[in-house]
Amino acid sequence: MSRSVFLILAGIIGIFFGGTMIFNGAQMLDMVAIPTNQSTAVVLQWMGCPLIAIGLMNILARRDPGSIALRAIMIGNILLHVFGMAIDVYDYRNAFIKISGLEMGAVVHLILIAGFLFYYARLGREGAR
Repeated sequence: MSRSVFLILAGIIGIFFGGTMIFNGAQMLDMVAIPTNQSTAVVLQWMGCPLIAIGLMNILARRDPGSIALRAIMIGNILLHVFGMAIDVYDYRNAFIKISGLEMGAVVHLILIAGFLFYYARLGREGAR
């Protein structure tokens, strides 16, 4: 798979999860193991906005040949998913989320971490390709 296709897929995933958080938060809150309320839903909506923005940045960067901006986008995505995975594990260990939340998060986070690391490492070897 080309880097361009990967960035499009990563973007679609971000937009999908962000959109779900904004427009169908109840589906995401079903994975939470502690009581939730309207405040929880509002915070979930807030957090959907940056995911949509990051998803769009990924899609818009798909044709970048390897600039510093692309490298920053890729590092930002790696950190987003490393921190997201760490928070999911912490939340599961403290009984804040159900196993379904941890499993879904792990699949998405680990695949995207691996993909962004792979394409970031290739940037160094390929130069501005």
